[in-house]
Amino acid sequence: MFRKQIIAIGGALPAMPAVLLAWCYVDELFAFAPLPPDTTADRLAFVATWLLIPGWALLAGIFGASRRGFIAGAIEGTRTPESWSLEVNLRYNQNTIEQVVLAAIAWACLALALPHDRLLLIPGMAILFGIGRLTFWIGYRIHPLARSFGMTLTAFPTVIAYVWLAARQLGEVA
Repeated sequence: MFRKQIIAIGGALPAMPAVLLAWCYVDELFAFAPLPPDTTADRLAFVATWLLIPGWALLAGIFGASRRGFIAGAIEGTRTPESWSLEVNLRYNQNTIEQVVLAAIAWACLALALPHDRLLLIPGMAILFGIGRLTFWIGYRIHPLARSFGMTLTAFPTVIAYVWLAARQLGEVA
């Protein structure tokens, strides 16, 4: 059992510096994304635009599962299909729904809380989300333990956002 945790951690570790580098060099890496005007509505519209990447990740998973739904062992819609490939797609979809909801909440809060010049963190997080979902899905199809890099690339930016938002909120309250 301990061996599996080491393998999962080994897959997750390379994603953490990638996220931190993207976070630290956001101005250089994501300068192609023009900042919105500094109004509440424009900031939220900016987030909505970048939420298309998580939306596409979920849509891809739904299409992947739907085309496999015609497999004889899965056509009844059972939650535990005979096809491992379909089961992976269903698990990917469930996890992606969870990650999209958490990211959408965090990004909307960040859009309202970040200084205007730091809003480039949102496209950075969106691109990391897309790459993370793709590597999660590919890794999962190879072996369940191989999904940890993609999971970390997807979730770590969101966790950092929640920690920053909580610290900011506690700082304002105290």
